[in-house]
Amino acid sequence: RGNFLYMMNRPKPTTIRRPSAAKPSGHPPPGDFIALGSKCGGESKAPAVLLKPASTLPADRKRETSSSLPSSSGLSGLVKRPKISSTPPVSALGRLADVAAVDKRAISPSIKEPSVVPIEVPPAVLLDEIENAEQDGNDDRIEGVLCGAVKQLKMNRAKPDITLYLSLMFLAKIKPNLFATEGIIEALCSLLRRDASINFKAKGNSLVSVLACNLLMAAYEEDENWPEIFVKVYIEDSLGERIWVDSSHCKNFVDNIQTAFSTKMPPKSMLLQLQTDTGRSGGDISAGSSPHPSTPDEDDSQTELLIAEEKLSPEDDGQVMPRYEELSESVEDYVLDVLKDQLNRRQPMDNVSRNLLRLLTATCGYKEVRLMAVQRLEMWLQNPKLTRPAQDLLMSLCMNCNSHGADDMEVISNLIKIRLKPKVILNHYMLCVRSLLNAHKDNLGTMVKLVIFNELSNARNPNNMQVLHTLLQHSPEQAPKFLAMVFQDLLTNKDDYLRASRALLREIIKQTKHEINFQSFCLGLMQERKEATYVDMEFKERFVIQVTDLLTCSMMLGITAQVKEAGVAWDKGEKKNLDGLRSFQNNIAAIQRDAVWWLHTVVPTIAKVPSKDYIHCLHKVLFTEQPETYYKWDNWPPESDRNFFLRLCSEVPLLEDTLMRILVIGLSRDLPLGPADAMELADHLVKRAAGVQSDDLDVLRVERIQLIDAVLNLCTYHHPENIQLPAGYAALFYCN
Repeated sequence: RGNFLYMMNRPKPTTIRRPSAAKPSGHPPPGDFIALGSKCGGESKAPAVLLKPASTLPADRKRETSSSLPSSSGLSGLVKRPKISSTPPVSALGRLADVAAVDKRAISPSIKEPSVVPIEVPPAVLLDEIENAEQDGNDDRIEGVLCGAVKQLKMNRAKPDITLYLSLMFLAKIKPNLFATEGIIEALCSLLRRDASINFKAKGNSLVSVLACNLLMAAYEEDENWPEIFVKVYIEDSLGERIWVDSSHCKNFVDNIQTAFSTKMPPKSMLLQLQTDTGRSGGDISAGSSPHPSTPDEDDSQTELLIAEEKLSPEDDGQVMPRYEELSESVEDYVLDVLKDQLNRRQPMDNVSRNLLRLLTATCGYKEVRLMAVQRLEMWLQNPKLTRPAQDLLMSLCMNCNSHGADDMEVISNLIKIRLKPKVILNHYMLCVRSLLNAHKDNLGTMVKLVIFNELSNARNPNNMQVLHTLLQHSPEQAPKFLAMVFQDLLTNKDDYLRASRALLREIIKQTKHEINFQSFCLGLMQERKEATYVDMEFKERFVIQVTDLLTCSMMLGITAQVKEAGVAWDKGEKKNLDGLRSFQNNIAAIQRDAVWWLHTVVPTIAKVPSKDYIHCLHKVLFTEQPETYYKWDNWPPESDRNFFLRLCSEVPLLEDTLMRILVIGLSRDLPLGPADAMELADHLVKRAAGVQSDDLDVLRVERIQLIDAVLNLCTYHHPENIQLPAGYAALFYCN
């Protein structure tokens, strides 16, 4: 029986142990036997540079790791790499290919061969050995004993010795700096790499990886500058089995590594809601991040794991702070190279790993990553196998578009073009749009502009109106102003876009169910623009006339079915349910006040509009112009509603500012409206407002005495300037 067990266990040390570079190398295994452990270790330890250890350590503690550790790499690892690339992966499903691809790109060109020799001692005497070595001042033995403990953990991943890992936890608690040497850091990182000797389906016990994460966290918790090797093992596990990257017990360590990417991650509540919605819709639940299946040994170790966790700093108390500020450029280059290699492979889109999408989600803090991901996002969202991670990626991408540079504007442009049909995915897309608007204040204007331009293009996205509706709901005050600016841009074109603009505006109002702030939209149409396009505009007079037309069209579009119904009831003498009608009338009065202000102060600075056109615009916004001028462009409103709509827009209150400004325009010699015409127009507006007087509607309230002065000044007779009067002649005349 003893010989049988010996023969069964004989290959195991061969697959894991590897002779040190300082010793003569042994003969290769006979026959076709493949040393899986050494190959995995040799590959996973592709040349990588470690940063200096914690600043609190003495200089003589900074040593290299032992090449005899399972995953340490020497020159032999580099020599055997071509053989690895030609040898099929251990897993039939090919997941080791992702890991191998990561290892092909080292963070730095080379690293000296490790020289620390592990010293294996029984777990029960580990603490005594460390204490004795400390008393003797033998730092080399401390490092060797700890590396030997790591080696024992690696050899017994499935069922690690409880005394061993609890002793390591205790040491990390009281003396974390013991673990901060280069040799020990390299050894612990070897525990975070996937061991190819473990059966793929079993995945092994994650307790060893969790232990390594917490030991590293304890060693580097107070250090602001972390080694790049942490990023390397994070990327490898992210693309591989995600044994510790997704573990809640390693969250603090993982969160600190992720500070290298400057990524703002979606809150858990949002992702949980996404999972719930996807589950209800019958989506692919398995496509999301789920706990890895455990072996029976792992279930038995959960209590032990919790005990070990309590002996470390609780994860909730751990601090998350930037750890890679000094190495941000090299880390970014490494991450981008890995992701480009993964994305540029010649493989069908169906074969893209869900873990690759999760890694993209975590690295969306890089603008290049956002640009690479958004170009493929539509295909991933439409793939049932990738729906969940693709939705997470979309959310992360939108939340991190916070620079509003050229790259992010390109990202937004690609987001606008994504076409989605399933309702649950479309709803999630709208939620991501809201996050995009919150990421940067300028994203709103860019989104509005790109959506409208896409709507007018030949490659129109059928979701444009729903996106625009989301924008208007998110920013009810600002979004209409940005929308108005886009309409201004359309009217500055050399070609006449008025007819198309009216049709587009009607469609927007219809699809958004009148959920738009018409007053903000109209005020946006009247804002003065200082861009060169407007200063050098060729058709300035046409621009003023067409903006006036859009203003009147907008006012009539504000008539909803409820307002129309209330107006009919008012005509019949009914006085119930008039709140909607009163609100509409007050909005029209406010828009007319703003329009008169625009004609008085802004229009004269834009262009010298001919007198006839200026007076036409003034009468048109006040709905005192001929009826055909309101519908001649496209026969809207329809004939059955024209008179009713015009009456609803004209029978509104008259605000004091509107009346006062009309009188001031009449007093101005620089504006075409003469004193007599101003008085006549003011008289007409006062009489029209008096006709709709009601107990629940205040149609005219004047509080400034200056208005009476303006009326009297308009009544003053001004003799023609081209006649000559006798010298010294002076007389006052008042019109009758």
